Formats: sequence, C-alpha cells, structure tokens
Amino acid sequence: MKKEKLLDNGLIKLFKDFLQEPMPKGVSWPHTLGSALIALITVQIVTGILLAFYYSPNANAAWESVRYIETRVIFGKIIRGIHYFAASGMVILIFLHMMRTFFYGAYKRPRQLTWVFGVFLLLLVLGFAFTGYLLPWDMKAYFATKVGINIAGVVPVVGKYLIKILQGGPEMSSITLSRFFTIHVIILPISLLALVGLHIFYIRYYGPTPPWLKEGDPVTYNGRFYPGQLFRDSLVAFLVIAIIVTLAVNFGAPLDPKANPNDTSFIPRPDWYFYSLFQLLKIFEGKLEIIGAVILPGAFFTLLILLPFLDRNPERRLSKRPVAVTLGGLTVFLIILLTAWGAYEGEKAKKAMVKTKEAELTETKKEAVDITQGDAGEGAILFAELKCGVCHWSTSQDVNIPPGLEYSGNKYQPDWLLDFLLQPYRIRWEKKNVRPVIRMPNFGLTRQEALNIAAYLMNMRRDDLFTSPNFDWSEADEDFVTSGKSLIEEYGCLGCHKIGDEGQNIGPELTHVGSKLTETYMFHLIKNPNELIPGTPMKNFKLSDEEVIDLVAYLRTLK
Repeated sequence: MKKEKLLDNGLIKLFKDFLQEPMPKGVSWPHTLGSALIALITVQIVTGILLAFYYSPNANAAWESVRYIETRVIFGKIIRGIHYFAASGMVILIFLHMMRTFFYGAYKRPRQLTWVFGVFLLLLVLGFAFTGYLLPWDMKAYFATKVGINIAGVVPVVGKYLIKILQGGPEMSSITLSRFFTIHVIILPISLLALVGLHIFYIRYYGPTPPWLKEGDPVTYNGRFYPGQLFRDSLVAFLVIAIIVTLAVNFGAPLDPKANPNDTSFIPRPDWYFYSLFQLLKIFEGKLEIIGAVILPGAFFTLLILLPFLDRNPERRLSKRPVAVTLGGLTVFLIILLTAWGAYEGEKAKKAMVKTKEAELTETKKEAVDITQGDAGEGAILFAELKCGVCHWSTSQDVNIPPGLEYSGNKYQPDWLLDFLLQPYRIRWEKKNVRPVIRMPNFGLTRQEALNIAAYLMNMRRDDLFTSPNFDWSEADEDFVTSGKSLIEEYGCLGCHKIGDEGQNIGPELTHVGSKLTETYMFHLIKNPNELIPGTPMKNFKLSDEEVIDLVAYLRTLK
C-alpha cells in the first residue's frame, strides 16, 4: 500500500506535471529540437550497445570486427549506419538548438546555467564524434585522429602530456584504440547523461522561455505541453529518426581500407563537422598553428560559456539586440563558410591523392608481370593473415558478392589480378546504381606481397569445370568480333551490364573485361551460368558454342 501511494505521489505525479506544464504563447516548432536531440541520444545509446557486442578495441582486430558487423551480423550494416548518421544528426541538432536559444535570447538571466550546460553538451557531442572516429581503425580514421592528437600537442605546457594520455605511447597503437574506446563508451556517456539530467532539471525548474519577452514581462499561456507541444516534439523526433534510418539503409556507414601507418601518401581529412577546424589549420600553418588549433577555438568556446554573463541586456527581441544578433549571425556565417571551404579543400586533396595513386600504379604497370616470381606459400600465409577468407569464405553463388575464389586460376588474367591487388576498385553492383557496402580494401601491399597472393590464387583451379572449347582464340578475326557485338545487342546484355557509357549498372561492368577474365572462363560462364555460379541472376540463353565463341571474341577485345 505504501509503495503504491509512493508511486502515485512520486513518478505518476511527476509525469502528470510534465504533461500539464503550461506553455507560454509562441512556443512551437522551433522548440522541438531539444526533444529530437534526446531521441537521437537514445538511438545512439541503443545502437552503440548493439555494436559493442561485436566490436574488438584492438588494432589487430578492430577493422575486422567492424567488417564482421557489416557483413555477418543480422542488420549489422543498418545498425552501424544508424549510429554513423545519428552522430552527424546530433551535431546538426545541437547546433540548431543553440542557434535557436541564442537568437531567442533564452540564455539570459535567470537561465544562465541552462545555457552553460548546453555548451558543455555541445563539447561532449564533439568529443563523442572525435573518439568514435578512430574506432573503425581504417585509413581515414587513423590519419585524421593522428592529426587531432597532434593538435592537442600544440597546447602550451600540457600539450606533450595530452599526447601521452591520448596516445599511450610514441605511436598510435592498440593502447590508443583502447583508451578512445573507454572514453567513448564509458566516460563520455556517463558525463552526457549527467549533463542532460542537469540541463533538463533547469529547463523544468525555470520553465520554457517566453519568446521575445524580457524577464518580468507578463506572460500569456496558450495551452499545456500535452497534447499540442508533445505532438510537435514527437513528430519532429520521429521524422529525424526516419531520415537517419533511410540514410543508413540506402548508404550505410563508410569503411576505408584498414589503417596502414606506413602509407605516407594518404591525405587525412576529417568528417564534415570538423571541417571548420580543419580549415583553420590550413589558414594558420607553421608557427601560427597555435592560433587555429588552440587560441581561436578556445576563445570561441570560452565566449560561448561566458555569453549569458557578458550580455547584460535584458531584452530578447531581435530588434533590441542589434550588436548580439549581428555578432551571432556573423559567427554562424563564418562557421558555415569555414565548413564549406574545408569540404572543398578536402575534396581537392582527395582528388590529388587519387591522381598520385594512379601515377604510382601506372609506374608499377610498366614493369613486366611474371606470376612465377610470386611465392604461393607466402601468399597463402598472407591471405590468412589479412583474413581474406572472412569475405571470400564461400564458393561462387547467387549474386556472388564478394566473389568466390575457388577457381581463381581458371578465371582471372594474372596481370589484372596483380594490378587489382595493388589498387582495388569497385566492380560490382548490389542492385541498380547501388554499390554494395562490401568492398575490397586497399591493404597497401608491396609488389612482392601482391605477387605472392596472386601466385597463391592462380593455384586455386578447377580444371574439371573449364575444358577448353575447340577453338584457337588467336583466330578470332573481325567477323567474330562483329558478330559477338551484335549478339550483345540482340540478347539485351546491356540491360544489366555496362560497356563504356552504354548499359545499366546492375551486373558487373564489362568495359575492361577482356583484361580481367580468361576466354575459357567467359565461355563457360556464358554457356551455363548456373553451373559455375549456382543461383546466379544471370540468364542462360542456351546459346550454341558458335554464338558463345563470337561473344567471347568480342568481350576479349574490351581491354
């Protein structure tokens, strides 16, 4: 009886008071951002817990565990995608929430501490973004985090100690990853929940700020939190989560090749919410780095915290706060400008890096390829160490993503295989115009390592499946090629495949298929697709041997 009375007088009363809270006139849609942010925090906690079940905070296994989540865990790709996009959503929402609070003058007395706790919440959200960024342990995460840690080292007096605390040694390693993981899943969440609790307490204590009225003006109330504002808060939160889920399902979270500290050609670039800081570092280089790394960001957040104590003007109307509104608008403009500028510079740097890689690959191609120079035994060991079997564990079947490797020696041209191992690129489509999340990572292999793996893969053969057709491919003259090209059009192959600028992005692209696949493999795949790849969506047109030879004669010219 006492427990029921306590419940009725405690939690139920608190809930009823919450629903019946009076809403000042003017409180409407702009005031829904805080509730949407809390909804995303909840989403992050739930998805973070689910990801932590499978994640391994170790430099030797972190990337592989993320890859496992993406490819093996039920809904793992979507859960990680939600966590990834919700992180950006939190940054956007808290930025918009603080903008609304500033321009509405809701930071003024007596709500100074509410604003201060909000600023610390912004810092915590950015802290989540920074520490979570490293966890996939891919190239982008590794080098961008390294830049971030080096920025901490610029701080006078304590900089070198901050690097030791964050990095845990002379170089980034498993210790670094373990510390970032601990900060991300224990220290920051506890701090976040405490700050959110304090922030909400002060909001409830003082109530919603009456829009545009200074403290002491008579307040008109036009309803209660339930049902009007509760409906608006719930709808906005639902729409935000729906957008996040849609992005996660359609795009997923990116995963670059596994971190390779020896790849000095990689140009680090952060996620978009750090572009403004990234650009400040580009503006203030060398001896001026401390200005962009410490002084300007430090001054900005210090002013944010002190704002309600510095701005003594009791007015909240925009027209009566010209100085504050102008400075606030200019600050927002500069943040957006620096973010856009950083995005542009980052994209330019990315293109430059791609050109450099292509130039390196071109130089590599100039060397003659002799697969016998590879050590198949060493290749088998490297294949196991890189955990290639995590993706290529299955035999060829269905959509064949990733492809089975059980008859690689019958399937691939040695030159193409070596080039692909050195510089992987996307080939397949999961559905029309949609690339699969699964992609071959760039392991940063040396030429000899790639030769060793290629030699190992070329030994994987099923000669019983690939009897050579009774035809000498060197005799495939222009008539064969022309006939094959006509058959491509006749049977609608471009309805699924693309050759040059023609065709559809559904099946693998055929633009350079002649340098990739052997003639014998193409012959048997076209002749009987389901025999080589059970369950493949590729149609069996029941072609004669002569027709298949014509098709292959054309395809082998596409190099």
